[in-house]
Amino acid sequence: MLVGANFASAGVGILNDTGIQFANVIHISKQLLYFQQYQKRLSSLIGAEQTARLVHGSLVLITLGGNDFVNNYYLVPYSARSREFSLPDYDLGARRVLVQGVGPIGCVPAELALHSLDGSCDRELQRAAEMYNPRLMALLEELNARYGGGVFVGVNMQRIHNDFIEDPKAYGFETATQACCGQGRFNGMGLCTMVSNLCADRDTYVFWDAFHPTERANRLIVQQFMSGSTDYIAPMNLSTVLAVDLHKEQMRT
Repeated sequence: MLVGANFASAGVGILNDTGIQFANVIHISKQLLYFQQYQKRLSSLIGAEQTARLVHGSLVLITLGGNDFVNNYYLVPYSARSREFSLPDYDLGARRVLVQGVGPIGCVPAELALHSLDGSCDRELQRAAEMYNPRLMALLEELNARYGGGVFVGVNMQRIHNDFIEDPKAYGFETATQACCGQGRFNGMGLCTMVSNLCADRDTYVFWDAFHPTERANRLIVQQFMSGSTDYIAPMNLSTVLAVDLHKEQMRT
């Protein structure tokens, strides 16, 4: 509890009806409630003042958006959400808080297995990501202008992923289309289970399963979080954030 906490839940989205087809999804509103409960428990352990200092100096990571498309808007043809909203109306972007945009949801093995003959990304899902990310970044820029201090740091996840997908070998990967663990076309069908096909070396794969990057891909993504240019993370990367916040703390003391 003193070094961090994680309230994430697979399948969750911005909307509470995202992921309803899965059991026991912890919706974002409940995750925020857990965050409040975490602070109360921490306060009983180290005191309210120390808790406030710890939380104030923490980085909050929010990863949302992709499931609202894959497991909601595009879950089935003519879904309730797609009939309720046109894509531009549905595509609304979500404190110091790192907010990740949507990755290349049309390029994950699950979508390739359903929609691709040759490993090409699904254009419609890519269109959704390409529409969502700039709107999210613009919203965060607007919020920072309103509140000051670069409170919100936005990550263009699609741009980061696209580097691997467009030229996997440049990053030491053998494939950006096949999942390491899965079954069916592109190993993109179903979940990673005991009966799935399993690759010999996960470090040569961009994707671990039908949707998620491998650990090595995630480490490269985090490198961009820490030191990437504003093409990837804005208004500043996390190394700059840490340096700025450290300087502010030193000025206070």
